[in-house]
Amino acid sequence: MKSLQQFFQAKPVERHQHFLFNLLAFLSFRKSDYENRFSIESHPLSPFAAIPYILFAEIYFFRQRRYFVTLTERIIGGIALQEKDDVLYISSLAVSPSYRKIGVATYMLNHAIVMARQLHKNALELSVLKANTPALKLYVKSGFRKKKERRRSFILQKDVKNI
Repeated sequence: MKSLQQFFQAKPVERHQHFLFNLLAFLSFRKSDYENRFSIESHPLSPFAAIPYILFAEIYFFRQRRYFVTLTERIIGGIALQEKDDVLYISSLAVSPSYRKIGVATYMLNHAIVMARQLHKNALELSVLKANTPALKLYVKSGFRKKKERRRSFILQKDVKNI
């Protein structure tokens, strides 16, 4: 049986699609991901929480490379990459809840490796919340190692030069 990953496609986010990218990142958070520590679904004013997040995200992602991941023209995820000195920083990686656990995040990480090599970077780097166990497992399985520990998160890094 062929892998679904062959049907995924990373497409650069056009300027007129920035709102959609930011909304997708916002909607990818679910209370189950963070053991009920972060919940947007249960509060009656939750739709209004999206507005400040989307505005903040537009400022935060401003000059970053953003990509949608599609499956048969349906947007199923997104990734934002920021160039730093010798690393490519993954500032956002979001997968639609309906498409989790089918290889979308792994596909996006592989896409980031390709981008890092094209940009002559030595490593990929990202930050992950300690409470986000599924993401943490994925990153460790994908070869990321702890670079730094913070109170609520880890900074992880993966060498891309010798892969």
